[in-house]
Amino acid sequence: MLASGNVSLRTVSSNRPQVLRTESQQSASASDDYYSFSDRTASSRSPSYGSHGTVVRYATPHSHPVSRTSSPAISRTHLAPPLTMSASRLEQPAQMSSNYRNVPSPVRSTVRSVQDREVHMSPMSESTSRQVPNDSYAGRAPTPNTDDVPYLRFAINQLTRDDESQSLRRPSSVASEDYPVERLVWDEGLGYFTRSPQATNTPPVQQPLLQQPSPEPIERDPQSSVEPETFGVVEPPKDSLLYPRLDYVPGVLRPLALSAIIFCTLLMIAGVVFCNVWSRRHEGVWDYQGVGGGRYFVVQFLPQILAAIITIWTFVVQAAVYRTMPFAIMASERNLGYVLQGLPILSRNFLIPDFSHFRHGEPLVGFSLLSIWLSNLVSLPLLSCFFQAKWFIIEEQGIWRWAAVQDVGWALVAIYGLLTVALMLLMFRFVCTWSGLMWDPVCLADLISIIQRSNILRAFEQSEILPDVGKTLNPRVLRLGYWQLSNRETTFYGIGEIAAPIGNPSLHLSEKIQEKQPDGLSRVSYDVERQASDKFGFDEHMYAPSVRYRWTPWFLRGTFIVAWTITIGALFIAFVLVSFIHDAIEGGFPPRLPTLPSPKSFSSSNFLYSFIPALIGNVLFLAWQPIDVYFRALQPFATLSSPEGAPAEQSLLLAYPSCLPFQVTVLAILNKHYKVAWISLMSVVSAALPILAGGVFIALNYPSEQEIRIAALMPAFYAIVAFCALYTASFLCIWPRRRRYLPHDISTLADQISFLYQSPLLSDKILREPRSKADLVTRLVMAPPGDRQYPMYGFGVYVGRDGKEHLGIDRFHRPGRADMLITTGSMK
Repeated sequence: MLASGNVSLRTVSSNRPQVLRTESQQSASASDDYYSFSDRTASSRSPSYGSHGTVVRYATPHSHPVSRTSSPAISRTHLAPPLTMSASRLEQPAQMSSNYRNVPSPVRSTVRSVQDREVHMSPMSESTSRQVPNDSYAGRAPTPNTDDVPYLRFAINQLTRDDESQSLRRPSSVASEDYPVERLVWDEGLGYFTRSPQATNTPPVQQPLLQQPSPEPIERDPQSSVEPETFGVVEPPKDSLLYPRLDYVPGVLRPLALSAIIFCTLLMIAGVVFCNVWSRRHEGVWDYQGVGGGRYFVVQFLPQILAAIITIWTFVVQAAVYRTMPFAIMASERNLGYVLQGLPILSRNFLIPDFSHFRHGEPLVGFSLLSIWLSNLVSLPLLSCFFQAKWFIIEEQGIWRWAAVQDVGWALVAIYGLLTVALMLLMFRFVCTWSGLMWDPVCLADLISIIQRSNILRAFEQSEILPDVGKTLNPRVLRLGYWQLSNRETTFYGIGEIAAPIGNPSLHLSEKIQEKQPDGLSRVSYDVERQASDKFGFDEHMYAPSVRYRWTPWFLRGTFIVAWTITIGALFIAFVLVSFIHDAIEGGFPPRLPTLPSPKSFSSSNFLYSFIPALIGNVLFLAWQPIDVYFRALQPFATLSSPEGAPAEQSLLLAYPSCLPFQVTVLAILNKHYKVAWISLMSVVSAALPILAGGVFIALNYPSEQEIRIAALMPAFYAIVAFCALYTASFLCIWPRRRRYLPHDISTLADQISFLYQSPLLSDKILREPRSKADLVTRLVMAPPGDRQYPMYGFGVYVGRDGKEHLGIDRFHRPGRADMLITTGSMK
């Protein structure tokens, strides 16, 4: 074997080969320990190469032993006996020497390739993402008619063995049918070979010394020698502390909490029925004592207050339903393919009803949410016009009394009855089913613990910069629960696809795969060569402000906020001017409609001036709720976008969307998130608008004017003006600013996973498989072992597990890596 250099391997550590090279014109001879097994890839490249099962010892005139410190002496006992080569194989023609004199030595190129791979190559860096583990010397000119690669690889393997290979147990681990050393298998993207735990016990001396070259070599993938591991469903042991039961349901969805709100709705139904029946049988409910006073408050404001409490309570129930249902559907193992990207986890059921659960196979939940939406929209305005003052003749004397409007009362009974049925269906849904949850998934840290070992992350490549993540994902049936790999016994928890391979994302960047989407479009995966020539490559998009700050909810975009502010401000100014010019409200105004109540106590003018103001106020109240929901959900991302990062308790552990009213305000003030605190407070305070607007106006008889006018309770009217001013001014606070802009929506699980699929947090030891929420919180709020400082987390450009840059969530600083790049600067 002729080469341009002679390789002398002196002292090599157990983990990293070291090479001392002296230039010589002599042939590179092999030592007594120079053995190898063939390269599967290299053997496929040349038909003349020998089989990979061949074991050959070189006996050349220049052979000499090579000193090694890490290879065990016992290794020689398992090698084939010396082979006496024929003269024709050992003697090379002189002209061949001149042709190969300048060809790099295979030994040298091999050792350098291994070193470079360890030092410079990340598992999926751009320079190596297209390289399958066929060695770099496979394409070099070998010794004629001889496959040099197998012997070189065995030498490298012997030099890089760990010290623990000194053990006498080695004979049982190296026996193999193909070669007399330990079988090396590809490690699924980590960038090196590992010893296979499975090996045969065939003695190496039984192997043939020489085999004829394969006439038709087949090029195989490095992973083809190992059967791919797949996810398998497993049921953990019962009553085990290591494997908790997956039946957690949020507190507001448990039977006790739902029974409490059901009891409140039944009380409302009972009260309305009682008032209807009593008013019809006893000619009214209560004597009228004029505008103002305790009785006026009870009949004109108290019903709306009770309805507002139930409405706010249903907001909390809705939030729990939205964040729980995707996991509950996956735990039920139903054949629904769009749960991950189609079912929202943030509440939407406010001004416009949400039918997404009907589309995803949950008609009971869809019906419940639709009933809640109807109740929240009309129950409070109807209660504002439920009582009317009516003239009754009692014992030949006329008297004004408060009477219940029969038609309005029975409509309220129907609406609250529907709400009761909806809540009972929700209780039935979550009592009789398996939720698949260990605890309530309320924050980003909870999501990390659920997806950290998932086999679906490979589908999210480059999804962090896409405008719509859901459109790029294929439908797949997912399961939430415990899993085992097909070749291992370790049980773990998370989201996965049944019978699907592990799907390490680092193995998929270099593949040119086109997958047909349901809409007929094709999606081409990331390609390194295309990036070099593509003007709008992945990195360019990642750093482009038009991508990084592309998305915010449509109602929080700049033009819409300006439109809302101008519209609400103009309406407020007009409302104030009309109300106070010429004492229009204080002096009363003509009703323009009949005022005399009907036998069922219905008055057109009283109904109009009670129901319509309350409905307008209720629309304003409900319109504020999506703003509150998104500011709560966006706050972790806004905090993570701080230039210096943020601690876990103010970012990954923030759970504002699941907090109760006023609780959010208190927590946000403590965390110095004042914008969230104010917006959340206004989401509750704005309920005063329909409450006050529904009871402020009433038709009165003015004897001096001899006409009926619509009068107002002025203290309540002044309060309405104050709350309207507060509501209008609050629109100046909802401008999202730069930190709350993201590349795409965050309303589904797929949207949020796209910012985490390559994050090193998924493989972080401190987050590895927590078994309770307290365990997870404790790990995040404490400094990691050996670190004096508490970790900071950020949202920006980071180096992912594949060695490439990605946009998403990770630690702001990791030893040995550059700090995360956060481009929001000092803007808030």
